[in-house]
Amino acid sequence: MPASVGQEALWLIDQLNGGSAQYSMVFAFRVHGELNVSALGWGLNQVIARHGALRTTFTEVDGRPRQKIADELVLHLDVEVVSGGDEAVRRRLDQEAGRGFDLHAGPLFRAGLLKTADRDHVLLMAAHHAIFDGRSLDLLMSELREFYTAAVEGGTAAVEPVVAQYADFAGAESDWLESAESKAQLEFWRRTLDGAEPFRLPGSRPRPAIAPDAGETVEFEVAAEDVGDLSGLLAAERVTPFMFMVAVHHVTLARMSGQRDIVVGSPMSNRREVALLRTIGYFLNIVALRIDSAGDRTFRDLLRRVRNVSLDAYENKDYPFEKLVAHLGPRRDRRATALFETVFSFDNASVDVDVWPGLEIEPVDTEEATAKSDMAFSILSTERGFRGSIACRAALFDRATIESLATEFVTTLRRVTRDPDAELPDLLADLPTNGPASSGA
Repeated sequence: MPASVGQEALWLIDQLNGGSAQYSMVFAFRVHGELNVSALGWGLNQVIARHGALRTTFTEVDGRPRQKIADELVLHLDVEVVSGGDEAVRRRLDQEAGRGFDLHAGPLFRAGLLKTADRDHVLLMAAHHAIFDGRSLDLLMSELREFYTAAVEGGTAAVEPVVAQYADFAGAESDWLESAESKAQLEFWRRTLDGAEPFRLPGSRPRPAIAPDAGETVEFEVAAEDVGDLSGLLAAERVTPFMFMVAVHHVTLARMSGQRDIVVGSPMSNRREVALLRTIGYFLNIVALRIDSAGDRTFRDLLRRVRNVSLDAYENKDYPFEKLVAHLGPRRDRRATALFETVFSFDNASVDVDVWPGLEIEPVDTEEATAKSDMAFSILSTERGFRGSIACRAALFDRATIESLATEFVTTLRRVTRDPDAELPDLLADLPTNGPASSGA
């Protein structure tokens, strides 16, 4: 089957980097209670049988990748006893994050079970990004819960039929790229990005000819009481939390660089068809948000600008970024993010604890061992406020610089929540410090 445009780009990166772990995705869940290991393994294999993406590898034909979808893939859920508490589990997660995948030999999805006590386990899973995304994890865990329930309680798993596979999306994508809608989206992005200069982050160290992928991550939190009136501002301006955070992010970067016209990459789902909403696969497209705040007087003005930019981007989010790269011509280099070197993502946290028959399932935070861009901001909305992380290339930024950036982001967020009509020149000058961001490794 043909590979999607996104898969082809990841395949090329893998060819250039020799099977690195740059696009390995690692997930972990604590399992408390009387776990039926055989039922869990059976459930995982039922999910794998339903979704061809999890059985996919790649082969090269005429210099380009094509998907090979196995009729069957049986996963053996091995149990590994881990002693040493949370620190030992963390080391094991870090080890998994450093493992790459062989896109040709596969498999590109794997899972294991760490036993930390008689009634405590950690379900560890890893997938290559070419077959998986964040929404896919939600689908996998939802279906796994239903299959596990059916195995231990009897009956039929309450899962909807899978009516579309990722290969269907990849096959239809080439047709869509010939459509009038595709051509209109391409012209939109050409106009939008005309004259934009790549945002160059002033790093702690000069950029080497080839920046290593090793990453450094700083985490921070913003308590709900610090953004108590945020919902009112969002309603008044008809903006989403994502748009608000993009505006705060823009102020932070503008202060750091002195640049007001900034292009930031943001991952968005391109599951165009309803049938694909329940399909596992790689459905992310990176969308370039160009925000020029030079004509804005206040943060509220900037917020309205971000709203308009975001709405336009949503209407044109399906055109593959990799194709856009090719059309933009020789001003771009071979790096996947040469137009933008910072990426911003926003998501809502899933339920902290999920209840299965006799079990409590709790997600474990995992850190990426490698950096996909010079700097990536991730914001997660939770019941207690917001959790964020900044992941940077360690070759460019030292930890103190990243921690300072996290503090500035949090300080800006607190200030504009209290005073959305704050003058932008004031925000771009030295901000008053309202206490350091709560950060950690």
